[in-house]
Amino acid sequence: MQARPPAGAPRIDSAQREMPAISLDPTRTLRPRRPLRPLGLAAMAALCAAIAPLTAQASSIPAGRSPRAAHTAAAGRWRVVHRLRTGREFHTAALLPGGQVLVVGGYGPPAGFLTSAERFDPKLQRWHNAFGTQVARFAHTATLLLNGKVLVTAGVNLDNGFLAETELYDPTADSWTRAGSLAIARDNHTATALIDGRVLVAGGLSGGRPAKTLTDAELFDPVTSRWSVVAKMRVARYHHTATLLKDGRVLVAGGENTAEHFTRSAELYDPRANTWKHAAPMHDARANHTATLLPDGRVLVAGGGARAPGFTARAEIYDPATNRWVKARQMRTARGFHTASLLVDGRVMVAGGFGNSSALASTEIYDPKTGRWSSAGRLRTARAHHTATVLPSGAVLVAGGARYNGAVLSSAEIYAPGS
Repeated sequence: MQARPPAGAPRIDSAQREMPAISLDPTRTLRPRRPLRPLGLAAMAALCAAIAPLTAQASSIPAGRSPRAAHTAAAGRWRVVHRLRTGREFHTAALLPGGQVLVVGGYGPPAGFLTSAERFDPKLQRWHNAFGTQVARFAHTATLLLNGKVLVTAGVNLDNGFLAETELYDPTADSWTRAGSLAIARDNHTATALIDGRVLVAGGLSGGRPAKTLTDAELFDPVTSRWSVVAKMRVARYHHTATLLKDGRVLVAGGENTAEHFTRSAELYDPRANTWKHAAPMHDARANHTATLLPDGRVLVAGGGARAPGFTARAEIYDPATNRWVKARQMRTARGFHTASLLVDGRVMVAGGFGNSSALASTEIYDPKTGRWSSAGRLRTARAHHTATVLPSGAVLVAGGARYNGAVLSSAEIYAPGS
């Protein structure tokens, strides 16, 4: 699956992320109260021109708080680390086999849509340039393969529109190679590594006026480096989440099936049978949310957007054994376009995102043993559209993103659990 563009600028439809990492959603609207709406390339060009002058060096102290107060709130938990070399949002982050973090693409002024890539070295606590992708892309996905390479898939850019091209990054050689093309160009899709090493790409937006919401799904086989079309989803969607379950199936939940129409629906993909089946619907329609596999095999879904009331604090848990959703305690803060990271102790940390009137610095942790949320301190810089990566040490690296006013960030920070 939004920062406010400057007055008069068009909106661009656009996410652990999400981005999804989260669920990633390209052509996105950057206005927290309204869901993302696809625009044409001319509108994208106007937006790029409008936000290019914004600084990436926004203040790291939340409004209304003194530096001392901000330091006290974050002391022992969040600390600032070396900045990204290029400010960016709607990028991806992947943990490499050696423990470094690869950040790829996204949007960042003055260049606009980015080919650049960087690697964070946790030992040196510094970023250094990596070789860039062959195609600039935004709202794409990045998936770590069993062979240690990273598959970057689809997205959108100003020159080419929706992308079908995919690329493979080799961290040993610091090089990119083409990995074929999807049958259907798209952005705002999900890409999920399956137990057998293949990658499932599902849904998203594709070309047209207005852009078409997809049911289409495709599989990448790293052994043959080929893409194949597989069974279609039951419901067209983007800004959704996709979670690999312990039994090898993939749970797809929520999203938008038409512009600004959120869905409660969920479905399950079985790669052995190549079939999609309806799962029980969620209690709440949502998009731009997060979904995290818990150690016991259940899935925690948190936050996201609903058109009328704005973002939500509601959370719920899916149990694959019973095909049931159970309401969980609400988060302390309503948010969307946040990140959710599974910590090494089995808890889930949610960070940043957009609230209904600002980017958020607040972070919180869900404990599945107690079913409760607790504060995890405050980010030094409020942000959304960022990435969060759990490092081998158990710390969490947050990088990039944007403020509510559209300013793109280069800052990065680390959370150390239990410190």
